[in-house]
Amino acid sequence: MAMMDDKLFLITHIRNSFITSDDTGMCELILDCDEAPGDRKHVTSAERRNKSRHDNKNGENSTGGSLSDSGLESDAELAHSFDILPDMDFESHRRRSNTAQRLDKLKRDKHKQSQIKHIQWRSSNCPVEEICEHFEKKDLAAQGEKKRARSSLTMQLDEYAAIPDNPFMDYFKFDGKATSGLPTKKIQIFLTMASPEHRPFPLEVITLATAKVHDLIGLICWQYTVEKVDPALQPNIEAYALHIAEDDGEVDMDFPALDNREPISKFGFSKLALVERDKGSWPSNKSVVVTINLPGRGFSKIPLETTSITMGEIMEKVLRKRRLRQREGLKYRLERQHEAGTVIDLESPLSAMTTLDFCLVRQNSVRGDTMEEEVADVKCELAESLSSHQYKTYIVDLLHKLWTKTQVQLAISGEKIEIDPVLGKALLFKQKAVTHDTDNIACCSLLDEKHSDKAVFRLVYRTGHEFRHHDFESDLETAKEIVQKIMNIVDMRACIIRKEYMAHKEKKLQRRHTLSL
Repeated sequence: MAMMDDKLFLITHIRNSFITSDDTGMCELILDCDEAPGDRKHVTSAERRNKSRHDNKNGENSTGGSLSDSGLESDAELAHSFDILPDMDFESHRRRSNTAQRLDKLKRDKHKQSQIKHIQWRSSNCPVEEICEHFEKKDLAAQGEKKRARSSLTMQLDEYAAIPDNPFMDYFKFDGKATSGLPTKKIQIFLTMASPEHRPFPLEVITLATAKVHDLIGLICWQYTVEKVDPALQPNIEAYALHIAEDDGEVDMDFPALDNREPISKFGFSKLALVERDKGSWPSNKSVVVTINLPGRGFSKIPLETTSITMGEIMEKVLRKRRLRQREGLKYRLERQHEAGTVIDLESPLSAMTTLDFCLVRQNSVRGDTMEEEVADVKCELAESLSSHQYKTYIVDLLHKLWTKTQVQLAISGEKIEIDPVLGKALLFKQKAVTHDTDNIACCSLLDEKHSDKAVFRLVYRTGHEFRHHDFESDLETAKEIVQKIMNIVDMRACIIRKEYMAHKEKKLQRRHTLSL
């Protein structure tokens, strides 16, 4: 018990315990540094070993001056830990290096490979006994009722056979989890038709960024069916729509449903709700294609979204697509393809017709003898396009922002468009002469047809890196002639600026549509 009361012995014992159990060697350095210089004399390990040898040679008694009253070594020697030698048997050891571990692994692999016997197969002159020795035939019947091992693929195929058919299997290709390297979009979908216990928890769907809203609805229905959520869905995806949802799953019905034809990457919503439509509000995804035959010119296919469109609107689409312009003495009518001579009322809807095949015929003409007339019309239109490059002037009104106007002379040629003020006609604004190269003209179109036989048309041009415009007013016939003349010049010159303008206009419409949503 005397040793347990010795503070120096306890401190030395604790220090030695820390140092001998440390693999890094840092504990001895730290404990040595913590000792105060005046506490005791510092004795190195070499000095202790020399002193021990000297004491053994002199045969000093253990009860002599080298021992303390407690029977241990002197205070100076006990204050320092023993040297850690490589042959000391400690339970803990340092972690082996990665190189040593890799060498051991290579050694084990080499030992395993040495136990593998490699046989070189020779198909020629191989004895039957050698074949039977290497390829022993197993008697499967002797195994009895022993259960054979089944592969994971066999078990998955057996489980798949028990899965019922998924009517939305065609939309699995839009699953972003099954593809790699393609841009995807993660959306949380609240299921309003699910049971109350599933409704608060959204369904996480990862879809391809190129998928449309219609495809995303099909993917949601496919994942809903795979996860066996109750109740079962209707097999027609047209019965469902996607709406904007709050974070708690509340559907915002103040906004309309997302357009099925728009790409899902256009919308930045991370939470949507799948809502079941009313039976009468299901959209029809069946597009109607109308065929318009032109004698001597082939035919045109016009896709339509609905059959409630009038025949007059269909004829306008054909004339615009074929770039045909009706004027005095050159007008067209629609007939059924199989009923020649019967003029169709342009106010009648397409749903009232009994066919989707029609014929566009020039008035006061018969289909049988319109071949030469149509060729003549083509020549006339070609001559008109070529004559568009000829210099011609018009007197029109240039509109300003404050609903005032200045009378100007608009001169059009194949190279330039000049706007010169008419002397003595300026009232409030002093208009300067302006000249635009036709290569900088992007578009010219009618804006408004007034009841007083007046029309407003707009000339769009590019200056620097932005598009600007001039608005003009004139009588309707003059406005149509100017628009046709400028557009003929633009089309024949195939200006790159027009393509840039159309792309800029499309982006502007998409941005406006997104903001409205």
